[in-house]
Amino acid sequence: MTLSHKIRLIIILIVTIFLAGCATQAPHFRLDSSLQKDVRTFSGVEYVPLVRLCDVYGLDYKWDSFIKTVTIQKKSNCIVLRSGSDRILVNGVEKKLCRPIILSAGAVFIPTSFAKNMLGLIIGAAPSAKVPEISPVKKFTIDTIVLDPGHGGKDPGAIGRKIGLREKDLTLALAKRIKSILQESGIKVIMTRENDAFISLPKRAEIANRNEADLFVSVHINASRARSMRGFECYYLSNATDDNARAIEAFENASLKMQEGAEIEHSEGLDKTLWDMNLSENRLESAELASYICDSVNSSLVTRSRGVKSARFYVLKYTHMPSVLIETAYISNKYEEMELKGSKFLDRIADAVAEGILKYKKEYEYTEGFTKT
Repeated sequence: MTLSHKIRLIIILIVTIFLAGCATQAPHFRLDSSLQKDVRTFSGVEYVPLVRLCDVYGLDYKWDSFIKTVTIQKKSNCIVLRSGSDRILVNGVEKKLCRPIILSAGAVFIPTSFAKNMLGLIIGAAPSAKVPEISPVKKFTIDTIVLDPGHGGKDPGAIGRKIGLREKDLTLALAKRIKSILQESGIKVIMTRENDAFISLPKRAEIANRNEADLFVSVHINASRARSMRGFECYYLSNATDDNARAIEAFENASLKMQEGAEIEHSEGLDKTLWDMNLSENRLESAELASYICDSVNSSLVTRSRGVKSARFYVLKYTHMPSVLIETAYISNKYEEMELKGSKFLDRIADAVAEGILKYKKEYEYTEGFTKT
């Protein structure tokens, strides 16, 4: 075989591998004719606006501006795409597009080849097409919850101004109460700490990830320089939207300085793009969970709910499942510190938080991940 023949074979092999890597496993779709007027060309490649694509094919979508990721859903099937990336997740399975997603003038554009080659994975094939087997959709059940009592050991957390209560003691007592209630409902509950021990923030996230928890709930007691501040808050991961949230974020993340060089271990083989895609789906569910918990606390009348808030808490960012962080009352408020001293107040808070979690679980499982319409 001559050198030129060898080079030609190598080129053919490379092209074959490239084409095989592109997403062509789904039933082939012919782009709906009504979309032709919306097609735009970027660098010689045809794209169609995401909004129009979803309207034509009857798909639900959610755009996460925090990490520039979009989730497309049809019943229990889901595709996650990220602006600037040519990789997507189809029902949790990584696949590769021939061209990346584009964000232009505030609008998301999808390669037309995506509609032709990938939509069949979630909305079915044309009648004449042969439908291949789709990877099994995840089971929508909540069986395991990790409760994370904040602080501990050398990290006391916030300390009350009137009688000197310590946050680390209160979070452990409250978490144990929530655990007992959830276990009575048949849920497996894992605690990141069962006693007065210092657990680093990376270790807390690692415990939840290693046990493949369905939910992660970090338990804290609030504090503020403004002594009049009081009430209950529940956070999910996003940018802090006010000065108080930014101050709490800084305080709760401060224990990173106390750890001894520990680093978070991301899932093997999961790069930043796929990490952010998973994070997008989890954040939407986290916001739902936070809302259920706050509504339950508000209904209990045990304390005033200050509502759902967002911040970049370390333990929320590095857990692989829907995660929230609750801030139960303000230890810096002399009246709420006195209430926190009594077991009755902690019991009522635990009841309300657990009730919110259980209501979320019931709705999540009934709607298969909030995807039924």
